[in-house]
Amino acid sequence: MTKGKLFVAGTGPGKTDYTAPAALEAIKNADYISGYIPYVESVREYISPDAEVFTNGMTGETERVEKAVEAAEAGKTVALICGGDASLYSLASLVYEKAADTDIIEVIPGITAALAASARLGAPVADDIAIISMSDLLTPWEVIKKRIEAVNTGDFVCAVYNPRSRKRTEQIEYTLQVFASRGDLACGYVRNSHRDGESVWTGRLSELDTKELDMSTVLIVGCVKTFIKNGKLITPRGYTDKYGE
Repeated sequence: MTKGKLFVAGTGPGKTDYTAPAALEAIKNADYISGYIPYVESVREYISPDAEVFTNGMTGETERVEKAVEAAEAGKTVALICGGDASLYSLASLVYEKAADTDIIEVIPGITAALAASARLGAPVADDIAIISMSDLLTPWEVIKKRIEAVNTGDFVCAVYNPRSRKRTEQIEYTLQVFASRGDLACGYVRNSHRDGESVWTGRLSELDTKELDMSTVLIVGCVKTFIKNGKLITPRGYTDKYGE
């Protein structure tokens, strides 16, 4: 049997202008496509009319991966379409868990939401960064709390994914209370980054209205040296301190 190929392709933050050419090429050449409905629709124009397409909705991650792995192991060229980056909070690790032959897998990186939001906000992630999701569907809240404390102790710039949902509102309040122990930190958020309806805000923790945050928002909270200049967040890398102005 001819060996198949499974591309795990991250499509970036939104519009295909920010999708890696390698991901689009893999999608164009795929015999079989698997993905979450909105992600597949976002690249529909690149999918061959001859390709078999499997889509499903929220919480269907395991089925999408299993379908993709099964098709690749049957000799097909497969593109498993993921939003953002294919590894971060996404399906690449599950693909490796499920596939018997991991040599058929190629992960294509994409621009993750933290970096897409950073670009809109200025340059807040120029130094060490931590990324934490407030979603406790797969990671227990007690574990997330420990990570929040560690980020705060280390004075990391922090990108917060899935900050607030309709039902899950207390976690972000706890997180910001912990971060505020370092001071009234500069922060900002981007909703629908690089997509229609995008909105951007910067300010201080004391000015942040958490009711404006939702599952389509990435919040970035700076470290103590992050500052605001003309509405943009800047975290100095250290060049000025080392080499002078």
